Amino acid sequence: GLAKLTDLSHFVDEVANLTPNDHQPYVGKSAFAHKGGVHVAAMRRSAQSYQHVAPETVGNKMRVVVSDLSGRGNLLSKAEEHFLEVDVDEVVPVLNEIKELEARGFSFEAAEASVAMMLKRQEMHYKPPFELIDFLVNVEHRSGRGIFAEAMVKVRVKGEILHTAAEGNGPVNALDLALRKALTPHYPVLNQFQLADYKVRILDGNNGTSALTRVLIDTQNGTKRWSTVGASANIIEASWQALVDSVEYGLLMAH
Repeated sequence: GLAKLTDLSHFVDEVANLTPNDHQPYVGKSAFAHKGGVHVAAMRRSAQSYQHVAPETVGNKMRVVVSDLSGRGNLLSKAEEHFLEVDVDEVVPVLNEIKELEARGFSFEAAEASVAMMLKRQEMHYKPPFELIDFLVNVEHRSGRGIFAEAMVKVRVKGEILHTAAEGNGPVNALDLALRKALTPHYPVLNQFQLADYKVRILDGNNGTSALTRVLIDTQNGTKRWSTVGASANIIEASWQALVDSVEYGLLMAH
C-alpha cells in the first residue's frame, strides 16, 4: 500500500542511478521537515498543526531541522530523537552557540550528529571518549613519490596519553588514520565506521585562498549513517572538527 511509497521511490532512484530529491512531495527527506522555532513548538503540541497527512502513511517520517531560526523546541525534539536526556535550561546555551556558529559559517541543517554532540556535551556527567591534546599535519612533495601526507595525533584516552602517526592519500585521510590508530585498541567498533561522503564548500569566494571553508562528513556503520560539520578558514581545522564529531557520535551510539 501507500506505506511503501517512500521505499519504492528510493528503489526507483537506485535502479535509475539518480540522486534522491530531498524536496520531493511525500517521499523526499524534507517533505515532512520542520525548521522555524514557532513552527516546531506547535508541532510538539499537535503533529497535525502543519501536516495534512501523517508521514507514516506514505512510509516517510517527520524531521526537525536545527538552524539559526530554531527555538528550544527544535533542540528538545532533536534530543529526544537521539535518546539524550536534557531539559529546557540545558538547551538554551546550545541554541545560543548554534546561532553564533552559523553566523561564522557553520550549517547544522544537514549535520544532525554535530547537534547531538553539542547537546550531549551539556550533560553534567558526560565524559568524552577521547580528548585531543594536539595534532600535526605535513604535506610535502618527495622525489619519485609525488605528494606525501603524514599526520601525528596526540590524544588522551581513559587517562592514557597516546601519540600516533599515519600516512594518507591527503592530509585529512592521514588525520583520520592517525586518530583511528590511537582509538581502535580502546574502541574496536571504530573498524566498522566508514567514510561515506566528504563535501567541501567555499563560503566567501571573494577572499580567494583565505576563504572560509565548510566541511560536511557523512559516516556509515552498516545501515546507520550520520553527518557532521566543521567550518574554518583552514580546511584542515574544519575537517578535524567534523571528523571528531563523527567519531565521538559514532562511539556514543555504539555504546
